[in-house]
Amino acid sequence: MKKNLHNKQFAVIGLGRFGMALCQELADQGAQVLAIDIVESFVKKAAEFVSHAVVADCGDEESVAELKLEDYDIVMVAIGDDINVSILTTLVLKECGAKAVWVKAKNKYHAKILKKIGADKIISPERDMGIRIARNMLDQRVFDYLSLGSGLAITEVVVSCEYFGSPLHEHPCGVCDETSILAYKRGATLYNHPDRDTKLEVGDILIIAGQESKIKEQLNNL
Repeated sequence: MKKNLHNKQFAVIGLGRFGMALCQELADQGAQVLAIDIVESFVKKAAEFVSHAVVADCGDEESVAELKLEDYDIVMVAIGDDINVSILTTLVLKECGAKAVWVKAKNKYHAKILKKIGADKIISPERDMGIRIARNMLDQRVFDYLSLGSGLAITEVVVSCEYFGSPLHEHPCGVCDETSILAYKRGATLYNHPDRDTKLEVGDILIIAGQESKIKEQLNNL
């Protein structure tokens, strides 16, 4: 049976700006969050909004065993500048049987090591954000852009005056077999699985997924 968000359990190790923001957003969305750091003041701050917060060293096998992190859906290693501690923590988590270990990487060399030791997902926040901002600078019709790996991407594109009143399926991103319009946003409302005959309005935001090369090709046709 699929869990709903309120039954999902996440652990975040490292409560710097990135880790704290993760905890806040997960908690705001109703998830159960365990916040962990070796700095007591950070833990006290996180305790104001997460389910549980503890002071612990997750590079220590006994501490990890006591926390039963193998019971969590995802354990996020959000440790900042100390690459050695990040790597050690990831190793300990994998050895203790954590289901999914996601890790924040400081640079490409850090990311390579994390991949070799079995991190399930590697996040490079500054690199990823730089790419997304660059896409927006190059084409301001692109509201957001995210590479998914393996040649796939997802992007948000703003509908211009040229396509006002046109049905969704006539938009360039809707006529290609290798890209799909997953949903669109109109104001504060998100419409999933939209009807292909939906009439577009200026300012609608189309959420498009598919082959990265085809998305770029379709964007060039706008």
